[in-house]
Amino acid sequence: MATKHRGPKGASWAAQAFESKTAKAGGVVRRGVATAKKANGYHDLIDMAHAKGYRALIGGGQIVIFCNADPVTDAATGHPI
Repeated sequence: MATKHRGPKGASWAAQAFESKTAKAGGVVRRGVATAKKANGYHDLIDMAHAKGYRALIGGGQIVIFCNADPVTDAATGHPI
């Protein structure tokens, strides 16, 4: 049986990621893709990151958001992402 998501959903759920101390300090936040989809906040989270000018990357089942306008580069190649 699938578990239900408890707590806020959609835009409210997504907004919480940007209210954290880490996000406000320009750090990196991450949320699980499956969790974001259960909360119906996947697209809201990506849209909010984009609207703020942040980079959102997906890998390993995680949405990783760089909460600043700094460039993001590939560590192996040094090329911008």
